[in-house]
Amino acid sequence: MLAVYADEVQRLTGVPIPDRFVVRYLPLGVLLILGGFFGPTGYWAPWRILWRWMPKLNDWFPDLNGVWVGSTRSNWLTIKRLVEAAQSDDRTTEQELHDLPEQQDAMAVRFTNSLFKLQVRAGLSSTNGDSFSITAKPWRNQHTGRIHLSYVYRQQTPNHAITDEEAHLGAADLELVTENYRRAEGTYWTRRAWRTGRNTAGILELSKVTAKGSREKSLQLYAQEHKSSLAK
Repeated sequence: MLAVYADEVQRLTGVPIPDRFVVRYLPLGVLLILGGFFGPTGYWAPWRILWRWMPKLNDWFPDLNGVWVGSTRSNWLTIKRLVEAAQSDDRTTEQELHDLPEQQDAMAVRFTNSLFKLQVRAGLSSTNGDSFSITAKPWRNQHTGRIHLSYVYRQQTPNHAITDEEAHLGAADLELVTENYRRAEGTYWTRRAWRTGRNTAGILELSKVTAKGSREKSLQLYAQEHKSSLAK
């Protein structure tokens, strides 16, 4: 656009703009300016400072950077009951499975995002597992206007049980709640131990606790602290 209107700028300002400048240097200069402004993800990144001054800009492109804590509610107790029934002569009904409560656990997530980057890393309180996104994408629901974040992740589980896997894939779809985009909720599902029917799914709820997040403090520790607050 700047190249197209270079002649108009020259006419209005009286400053001559050589064609070689427009062709060679203008695109590079624009890219460097945009990259320097929107590329960094740190707390003092230029675009994040502007976003803190003008929170309404989150409606266009939300600043998710920081640590979020929350809880998962999974169907693990239902899966456990089915496995126990398969290993014994006990019978269970569909109503009994429907009435089983969901298993709750705490987790912490670190989002790292800019106009050119989006990464998700999570830590669990129960298994000390650590997961990271393989791909992640924000998108806007055309019917509600709300922003969603969908991502596929790979989870590593140290000292896993014999019925578990050392690593597995999973996916999640989160909807950002329109309150300064500090809350998110949605669903997740995994392919964990899928050959024996132990792949889980459930509800995920997150709230942003800090826009900075100490790199020295692990996500597992954030999750364990949040789990203590859930127990109260």
